[in-house]
Amino acid sequence: MQLSTRQVRVFTLATLLSSGKKVPTIKIISALECSEPTLTRVLKEIRDSYGAEIKYSKASRAYQMTERGQLDSKALRRMREALSASEDLRHNGMTSRVYLDKDKKKSVSLSLKMSALRKIDRLSYLNNSTRSEAVELLVDHYIENLIQSTLAEIAEKEKEKKNSN
Repeated sequence: MQLSTRQVRVFTLATLLSSGKKVPTIKIISALECSEPTLTRVLKEIRDSYGAEIKYSKASRAYQMTERGQLDSKALRRMREALSASEDLRHNGMTSRVYLDKDKKKSVSLSLKMSALRKIDRLSYLNNSTRSEAVELLVDHYIENLIQSTLAEIAEKEKEKKNSN
């Protein structure tokens, strides 16, 4: 079953907070891949839909579930199973997303070495495209990998920092 982004965030947050331990805001935002306003909406949904009591600590900038409400172990197990099944579908290439965004373009000035510019020109020649289209192709192809590796490095540093304390 493919979950919506909202369902994934709700289920992920519920499982993160289910232990009853304090979870840093930055860790939650990273796990949910969302902004603070979106986190606020997801917290509200968990509170309203499941009757869970979630407290925020300004001192530690962390959230803690103090009362589970309807989030018993059976409900949490189902959430984990749904997340796992949804993740499997996503990794197997079965997605059902429709993008309704218009392609808005903005001109950008880049300072590149001549060797990089020659490679971009060669790519655009081989693809029978413009230099701009070649740069877009490069960005689309590599940016997600760079984001994921950077997030992994950040998580590793946090883990090392936690272990050193």
